Amino acid sequence: MPLSWCEEDTSAMNTAERADRVGTGVEWPTVVLAIAVHGSWLAIVLTHAAVPWWATTVALAIVLAWHGSLQHEVIHGHPFSNRRANDALGSIPLSPRLPYQAYRRYHLQHHASPSLTDPLDDVESYYFTPEAWNRLSRTGRWIAVAHATLLGRMILGPPREIFIVWRWQFREIRNGDRALARWWATHLIACLALGAFVVGAVGMPIWNYLGAIYLGHGVSLVRSFCEHRWVSGSDSRSAVVRSGPFFSLVFLNNNLHHTHHARPGTPWYRLPALAVSIESDRAAAEGAGLYAGYLDVARRHLVRPMDVLVHPDHRLATPDDAVEQPAPRPIPLVAPQPAS
Repeated sequence: MPLSWCEEDTSAMNTAERADRVGTGVEWPTVVLAIAVHGSWLAIVLTHAAVPWWATTVALAIVLAWHGSLQHEVIHGHPFSNRRANDALGSIPLSPRLPYQAYRRYHLQHHASPSLTDPLDDVESYYFTPEAWNRLSRTGRWIAVAHATLLGRMILGPPREIFIVWRWQFREIRNGDRALARWWATHLIACLALGAFVVGAVGMPIWNYLGAIYLGHGVSLVRSFCEHRWVSGSDSRSAVVRSGPFFSLVFLNNNLHHTHHARPGTPWYRLPALAVSIESDRAAAEGAGLYAGYLDVARRHLVRPMDVLVHPDHRLATPDDAVEQPAPRPIPLVAPQPAS
């Protein structure tokens, strides 16, 4: 029988959510951030009729990506020390893609994984096992290879992720995961209420809002595209992207992903200083990769796969002729840190 929501994540909370959280009070920078995110969303929705549709779509997409970063921050125990208060904040479904509680469950499992990137252990891995790769059709392999490029991730990523995650989670519900069923039911009711406000009361065309969801999801996938890469030994499998102020704010410094994984309970506004103190640039350069910015990521991987698609640990245990490798192993990703 599935564990209840209050039982199932206790271990992950101790190791990933609350670790390194400073103090037990309210983290006011994140409260101000939450007000800014939701206030921006409301302003864009209320003024959509006075703004060109394409400008509304772009602005709303950026705010939805920003909101996704806020939800990620809330998952790790911010801004309140009270779990219920954080859950209430994180559960506002500005984007209906996934219930917050489901996101929280699986993201904490990702942090608790002892073998990041391994598709058998890390629920957020984009790698395949040899068996999964060999089951793909020719079209499926083409989509998988395209999805491993930055351009493909932005275009194909949103519908592909929704299809795969929804199919997987609804299968879990059919198999008796009552907590997941409850989260989805609550989420759908909240989404209907939000839709009634946006489309019914305010009058925003539904295609406009759905377009912003698609584009905003694509923006979020730019961040996650190069967060993790398999490397052998004890080197870090978490990367660092030295982005400018815009993307650092939209992604809440989660582009410093080695730093985030090293101290997952550290709030977003303390990550830059922490990155310097624990030498995240050096660790990332020796491991998953150090990038000078997202233009650097695009230069390297806009149309070139990020990595091989079959996880190397599983491939090493498989005869060479048993699985097709779709992409060459990239050179070490070492980029200079731009001058401040």
